[in-house]
Amino acid sequence: MEAKKNIVVMGAGYGGITAALRLARLFRLHPEYQIHLIDRNPYHTLKTQLHEAAVRKTEISIPIDRIIQRQNIIFHLGEATRIDSIGHIVRMGNRSLSFNYLVIALGSQANFYNIPGLQESSFPLQTLRDAQQIYDSISQLCAYAATEPNEERRRDTLRFVIGGGGLSGVEFAAELADHVAQCTRNYQVNPHEVEIIIIESGSRVVPKMDESFAMRIHKKLLERGIKIITGTKIDSRTPDTVVLSSGEVLRTRTVIWTGGIRIQELVKESGMKTGQLGRIIVDEFLQVEGNLFVYAIGDNALALNPYTKEPVPAAAQFALQQGRLVANNIYATIFGGVRRPYRPKVLGEVVSLGRHLAIGWLALPLSKKITFVGFLGSLLKTAIQERHIFLLRKESRKWITY
Repeated sequence: MEAKKNIVVMGAGYGGITAALRLARLFRLHPEYQIHLIDRNPYHTLKTQLHEAAVRKTEISIPIDRIIQRQNIIFHLGEATRIDSIGHIVRMGNRSLSFNYLVIALGSQANFYNIPGLQESSFPLQTLRDAQQIYDSISQLCAYAATEPNEERRRDTLRFVIGGGGLSGVEFAAELADHVAQCTRNYQVNPHEVEIIIIESGSRVVPKMDESFAMRIHKKLLERGIKIITGTKIDSRTPDTVVLSSGEVLRTRTVIWTGGIRIQELVKESGMKTGQLGRIIVDEFLQVEGNLFVYAIGDNALALNPYTKEPVPAAAQFALQQGRLVANNIYATIFGGVRRPYRPKVLGEVVSLGRHLAIGWLALPLSKKITFVGFLGSLLKTAIQERHIFLLRKESRKWITY
């Protein structure tokens, strides 16, 4: 019996799970091809909702076996330890898996930029486990503050510092403001002793967004009692202090670090050419430079916007687009179809500013857009999250609730 030809997807994030499902759908009439999916966790994390899980402990994971059931996908639970792009082998500890085509969608890790003490004494917000640890810590600190008789120590306990004023940092800060308000009521703590501070090295929060849009977000955060310090970096961290580049020292037991990402060491060690932040250099079809059988998507790919010549941001909407495109291009390559170049589509942006408040915009025809603020923005955010679930069901052709 002839061995099957393997198409391997590494990573079950937004791009990876989408690529695997689209491949299974495209190759359903070609049993000689087998789709494989590798991930260190047995679930798909709705990463754009990590800030909610970190504060409200909402459910943001979907078991992978439920997503891929009855699909031509074999799931491998484990962590890839080596990519041999020349020998066409992925290694997972003492296991190995050969591939005919490979899609690298491993996501990213927190980048602490070698800031002294930061990695050891702060919480990143990259994984479901990170979110769970943050939730447990904040809950314990609120309970502790309720019984701490010394006001100065209470204030230090209830001072929360968010390093990074990008999308993740802003959404977390706003969600935390909601939670702390509830916490102070529950434990009868003085709400004026709580302080939430965003530290942003750039000149404004959400620096990658339109300036007028960012200013509206800035104003809403201030209205929520959140302090914003821009043009300032974190120089060092101890278990109970943060030293800023301005020389100011903040006493705090909690630092949430959302100030940057880096690509996993595995990618660097693979020998593939990388660019800024260690992202893999890819061509217009998202094919890894110098390798006809390997593709990279999402945070791992240094995909360029052909119109602006700038790198496409590491965002869920782009990873989803790339996952579908790469699956289509692999199928086209094998069966003599036409591959399509990557053309990123910005469908819109929504920033959650708490449980029932968000600011966002949606793209309209003729380069126009419509803006939503407040509760309508919150509804838009929910609709975008539900759309991802809808597309997962559509790709897997299953209409059950995950």
